Amino acid sequence: GMTDSKVLDAQSGYESAISSLLCALAGANFIHDAAGMMEFALTACYEKFVIDNEILGMVMRAVDGIKVNKDTLAFDLIKEVGPGGNFVAAKHTRRFMRREHYRPSLSDQNTRERWETKGGKAIWQKAGGKVRRLIAEPQYHLPTVVRQQILSEITSIVD
Repeated sequence: GMTDSKVLDAQSGYESAISSLLCALAGANFIHDAAGMMEFALTACYEKFVIDNEILGMVMRAVDGIKVNKDTLAFDLIKEVGPGGNFVAAKHTRRFMRREHYRPSLSDQNTRERWETKGGKAIWQKAGGKVRRLIAEPQYHLPTVVRQQILSEITSIVD
């Protein structure tokens, strides 16, 4: 998503999310082009790219909608549970809920206590860690000299 923000902050998050969602809702199928861009595409930010990837996952999940068919509606289960009943405990609900719910990799969904126990990191810190892990993982089979040069240049930019 596109943002005018100069840093990873709330502005960069909401502008990226809204611009990505609006493009997707309009039917655009090439919405990843602005991922990682800040200052209206004057600056690229690896951490923002990782965050935008998660935003795009949420956007695409929302645009995909909820599948409605014979299996997902489960009329037999509706009759069995009845008005005011609890569907959460049903095996069918658990199976389909897992398919329908987007599971982000960076966003924190823990209690405050668990979040603090895990280091209490902000989203931009978690994104930075993911960037460093991705850079460290061998993604391509490049000659060692070329890979080392790329890694040294990227590391100096990220740090």
